[in-house]
Amino acid sequence: MAHRLISPPNGLPITAIEPLSGPRTIHAGASQSIGNFVQTFGSPFGLWRFRFSFAPMRGKMFRRYRGWVTALHGGANATRWHFFDPDAITFQEAGVDASNFEIATGEPWSNDQPWSNMENWQSSRPRVPADAAEMGATLIQLADVFWGHRLEGGDYIGFASDHFGLYIVTEVIEQGWYRIWPPLRKAVELGDEATLNPTLAMRLEGEDAAVANRGLEVADNLSVTLVEVLDSDVRQYFSETPPPLPAPPWILADDAWNDFGVWDDQEVYP
Repeated sequence: MAHRLISPPNGLPITAIEPLSGPRTIHAGASQSIGNFVQTFGSPFGLWRFRFSFAPMRGKMFRRYRGWVTALHGGANATRWHFFDPDAITFQEAGVDASNFEIATGEPWSNDQPWSNMENWQSSRPRVPADAAEMGATLIQLADVFWGHRLEGGDYIGFASDHFGLYIVTEVIEQGWYRIWPPLRKAVELGDEATLNPTLAMRLEGEDAAVANRGLEVADNLSVTLVEVLDSDVRQYFSETPPPLPAPPWILADDAWNDFGVWDDQEVYP
């Protein structure tokens, strides 16, 4: 049975993002030459690990939260996580020619009408074409459009749309050339685009990694500790396709109607 990849509730009120892990080393060591020069070495690896804290909840939002936490089954299932960086470059820095009011209120349809709920399309920063790079690469190149040559150390990016991975710029080699961590979780093909709104797949660190306390008035001090699931593992072990539903009891094997005692030809079932 495949593990499930599920989505979190819309509108979870995040109040804090705490990174709990970063680059690590494996096969680290040192060698010493005749001249007593010591060369240390190590290869970086690691998974993203975050603790997300949430504002107090009650009612419908808390029901959705506890249902989501339960569905993760202590790490057996994974969740699709759209990573929000509150310190990301502004829309104007990203090359969006719009006022803060236009960005806050979103964009209507081409006929200047909103959706049926009177809401507009949500504003988003544009995507940037990326050069091809193999899985495991730590250097990427972006086109000179919008924010492609404006990133600096500490900026978070990802790739759209079928790519699970969050990357942080650790060095600007030159304009448009960036060193990132972690290494690419999936190869970037020609035609792929970089985004400032990356998506990860994550799972609970363990059975005690989610807090869903309910006080007398509200549910407060809520948090989850999530660990990254690699893109390749998502595709191999996790599924977003629900299992087929069993036929309801009033439908027989040959698609005949069964009203619990009477066949569709009006013969009484013995």
